[in-house]
Amino acid sequence: MTRFALIVEDDPTLQKAMTRHLEQMSFEVAGTHHYAAAVVHLAVRQPHLVCVGLELPTQSGYELCEYIRGPLGLTSVPILVTSHSSFAGEMASAEEAGASAFLKKPFTMGQLTKYVEALLGQVHPSVPYLRRPSS
Repeated sequence: MTRFALIVEDDPTLQKAMTRHLEQMSFEVAGTHHYAAAVVHLAVRQPHLVCVGLELPTQSGYELCEYIRGPLGLTSVPILVTSHSSFAGEMASAEEAGASAFLKKPFTMGQLTKYVEALLGQVHPSVPYLRRPSS
């Protein structure tokens, strides 16, 4: 079974790098930088992982997290939030919106691998969770 990841990232260069990297990790990947397009992807196929940048151009990444957890009811899908800011308030807001983990930009693809593996059940004690996805 192919794992599916949705990347919602406003930076096209980072989105491409993350897409290539997750494809190398055996994911089928869809990427977008708009909330509305992400909602369409989510309506078509449930992902195994969602990566959400908080600085989206139309609606915030927080709103997308809330949509995934609320109306869609996808409580077990891990959501990795990325942002240039690492203020405690922003992390708390991400957690409140439903994020599973928070990765500060810029990050390496090695860091992305650790977070993805941790979120999908492989243990990485260095990955700080905001919340563990429910089973």
